[in-house]
Amino acid sequence: MTKLKKTRAIKFLAMAAMVVVAGALPAGCATTKPVYSINCGADKIYVDGSGKTWLADQEKTDTVDWGVIGGETVLRETVEIPGTRAPKVYLNECYSMAGYLFKLPPGKYTVRLHFAETYDGVTAAGERVFDISINGKVALKDFDVFKAAGGAFKPVIKEIKGIEVSDKLAIDFTTNIQNPEINGIEILAE
Repeated sequence: MTKLKKTRAIKFLAMAAMVVVAGALPAGCATTKPVYSINCGADKIYVDGSGKTWLADQEKTDTVDWGVIGGETVLRETVEIPGTRAPKVYLNECYSMAGYLFKLPPGKYTVRLHFAETYDGVTAAGERVFDISINGKVALKDFDVFKAAGGAFKPVIKEIKGIEVSDKLAIDFTTNIQNPEINGIEILAE
């Protein structure tokens, strides 16, 4: 088995495990069910402190149902992120990307976007500002990770609910100042 086929097989098994776990919840236990949890910029699957499986990032191609469009990745292993059960999500970063595209069945979804400012070139609010649109609608205008989190090395999660999807969900990033960045994406069925 080639490395690429092995990687795809591992990702498929992790996704299948997420579906089984999500489907096993008793009625009324949760209002949303996880569809995807992506560790943006990561090259390995990660299970966080609460048992949630985060998939490794991948490039969007015609042969996969989701992925990043463009961009670069970085891993900052020496950074410490307090106040989260998923600290490794914030060590990996995808930046300068055009967006992410997900093929999904029709329905309503919640999107959780995970951020932490870990780049030493951003030391104050206003030094990295970007817009995020979901399916063509601005979800976060002039978003500043440093400002939203209250400083560097602090996690911040932005949740957007009630997103109507007919067949795909597109998350687009627009640069205002510095390059956009993201650490994690969760998509949950409502």
